[in-house]
Amino acid sequence: MKKSFNIKRALRAAALAAAVLFSMNACDIHHGIDAGGDATVTESFSFQVNVASQSQLRLEGVNGPIDLVGVPGATTVEIWGKRRVTSESEEDARAYLRNLEVRVSDSNDEIFVQTVQPQNTHGRSLEVVYHVRMPGNWRAIIKNANGNVLVDSLQNQATVAIANGNVELHEIAGAVKAELTNGNMALTGVRGSVRAELINGNVFVETILPKNGACELKTVNGTLGLQIPKATSAEFDAEVSNGTINLVGLTLQATASSPKALHGRLGSGEGSIKLNTVNGNIQVAGY
Repeated sequence: MKKSFNIKRALRAAALAAAVLFSMNACDIHHGIDAGGDATVTESFSFQVNVASQSQLRLEGVNGPIDLVGVPGATTVEIWGKRRVTSESEEDARAYLRNLEVRVSDSNDEIFVQTVQPQNTHGRSLEVVYHVRMPGNWRAIIKNANGNVLVDSLQNQATVAIANGNVELHEIAGAVKAELTNGNMALTGVRGSVRAELINGNVFVETILPKNGACELKTVNGTLGLQIPKATSAEFDAEVSNGTINLVGLTLQATASSPKALHGRLGSGEGSIKLNTVNGNIQVAGY
């Protein structure tokens, strides 16, 4: 159990390291030559949108880390970060930077933030680093191809889908949905239903399941860790193909078990917990 739960600590450290990159300069362009001899040109960007009738922020990135934090009582949405192009020469990187755009659109119900770039970059490396601060009672929807995603302090739903990187969600009062292909996932302080799917990597979830809520966690290759209150009320189902199931600090009633499956009821069984992994262990602890 300890090994799985260390994911939370490791991912939080990585996310906090990314968060110190804050800069609010709108036109700060600089360049440098990296150890590989490539030239990198970077430009800062920043946007501020007044809060009106919107209730959701949707962000679609391509390459680069994203951190989003809910701010109680906020009357504006702040979006800032860096656009970065690496190429074989400074001249080419600077010229190509115009093809890497950050677009922000405002509709009646949502703010939409999007990275726009050519599909074929002809060997150039493109990255956008995002920092977002928005009202804490908004919903958040984030899609990213490559890069870590951190979401913190929301009183509403959070949906995250990325291909490669780590996902870290903290203190989310609404329902959470997270999908990841390659990387690790840590969801802590969740107080709504949880659905998380991961292909390659470890997943750790610490949640207080609401009455009649659901927690569904799936991974193919990796350890699955779940931490819940001892008073949790839910039907419990856990299955593995190649691995073990370990349950500590919880009383499971009406138990049916086999070497690869464990079924039963926690409390009066009002909610639902379903855990499944192919290659890895399932570790569940009550606190």
